[in-house]
Parts: sequence; structure tokens; C-alpha cells
Amino acid sequence: MESFTRFLCFELGLAARKIYRYYNNRYAAYGITVPQSFILFALLEQDGQNVKDLAGRLSLDSPAITGLLDRLEKEDLVERRNDPGDRRALRVFLTTKGVSLAREAFKIASDFNEELASAFDDRQKQALTKLLQVVDSMALQ
Repeated sequence: MESFTRFLCFELGLAARKIYRYYNNRYAAYGITVPQSFILFALLEQDGQNVKDLAGRLSLDSPAITGLLDRLEKEDLVERRNDPGDRRALRVFLTTKGVSLAREAFKIASDFNEELASAFDDRQKQALTKLLQVVDSMALQ
């Protein structure tokens, strides 16, 4: 019988937990978590996104994104404003403090991404990317 520790899902989960731990240890000094960093990065790329689009971009549901935004807003990193084109919607903007923190956190993520990528040759990177795309495309509920 094959050990469950050799299951791809176990190994992927283990790797994901280690990556989260790595980032959370570095982001602790900034008072943010990995999911919060993704919101900040998305807003660095395109500030003023509406909450629905931001949630879709990060593959999060509305309650999850709302909780993350509440904490980021409490720390004065983002602000929500009414959408002038849709009074039912809100747009999210980085504050000056949020821009600064997002840039610092992005540098940490970018440096680690380069370090991680350097451990693989091109063929291995392509295989890993393919594996992650297959997992992402699966209808897992």
C-alpha cells in the first residue's frame, strides 16, 4: 500500500503550508497576512478595483474579502469608497501607508519567487506550471 505522504495532494499541501509559513514569518513585522498581501498587490497593479472584481481576481468569496478588507482598513492600508458608476458597489483604494507597505511586501514576495524559480530548470518549471494549471482547472468543491 502506498503511503499517503506520497500522494500529490499531500505533497502540494505540505509545500503550500511551508510557503505560507515563510511569508507569514516575514510579513509579521508588517502586521499583514498572506491573503491580505494579495489584496495589496492586486491594488498596486490596479488601484480602485470594485470589491466584486477584486474577490474574483483573488478567487475569494465576498465574506472572505470583506473580512480581509475590514482588517486592512482598520490598519489604514486601504479605504473603501462608493462607486460613482454604481451606488450599490464599493471601490477599494490603497492609502499612502498601504502603497508603501505593499511595495515592501511585494519585494519580499518577488525575491522569494526568484529564489524558488532558480531551483528549477525550464523543463521543470513548465511541468510544475502544468500541474498547477491542472489542479486549478479541476472542479473541486
